[in-house]
Amino acid sequence: MARRTSLVACKNCGTLVPRGSKVCPECGSTQFTENWSGMLVIIDPENSAIARELGIEKPVRKAILIGKKVMI
Repeated sequence: MARRTSLVACKNCGTLVPRGSKVCPECGSTQFTENWSGMLVIIDPENSAIARELGIEKPVRKAILIGKKVMI
């Protein structure tokens, strides 16, 4: 289902970026989609067990699903 938000998801890594972004800041991809659901937000990766488990080292917003594909 398409999201009616100001965010789109990188099709490669699932990072959520503002609509109109040209390049993903995480992986450099230029392909984005509105077809995402669920959001993981890491604010303080140094103190986050989830960030450590996923190997996330800086603050980020990630889509959990893109279409039916699990991204995290």
